[in-house]
Amino acid sequence: MITFPLSISANWQCASLVNNLSALEQEWLFEPHSLTAKLKSNAQTFSVKVLNEQTFTLSDAQQQLLGSNTNKALNREVLLLCDNTPMVYAQSWLPSTQTQTTLHNMGARPLGDVIFQHPELTRSNIEVGRFDSEHALQLLVKELNLATHPLFGRRSVFSINDYHFLVCEVFLPGAYLYS
Repeated sequence: MITFPLSISANWQCASLVNNLSALEQEWLFEPHSLTAKLKSNAQTFSVKVLNEQTFTLSDAQQQLLGSNTNKALNREVLLLCDNTPMVYAQSWLPSTQTQTTLHNMGARPLGDVIFQHPELTRSNIEVGRFDSEHALQLLVKELNLATHPLFGRRSVFSINDYHFLVCEVFLPGAYLYS
């Protein structure tokens, strides 16, 4: 049985420190624009399946990463599907504030469709993580009846004005990244 939020603990490294990646892996991991838009451009159909959406207490490390004084955040976990195939497991941590409510009521709308419309959007450097065959995230892979193998993920902190939020995306088996 899967317990949410799924652990995305990894040895996250700045993109400049990651080597031995194929050109295709680099293209997907270091995509500076909307991953949602990139996925949509490679598929006939695109959809979002919400797995979990709950308020949690941020860990000290998450608070530090976000530079947040707030200790509560909405954790949103979704699957991004292309042609009904799960391509990406995405997890976002959206701190609770009175000024930011738009991102807290997304439903099955992709976060990327909303945030990349903001002219004030900025993004921290992308960090890359690897999830081996024994990582807890593989429970989801097994539940989705996908082949278990090491996975790549990426994360970054986005900011819209003074609002900072963390987005992590893990490329599931069968994702274009592994083609």
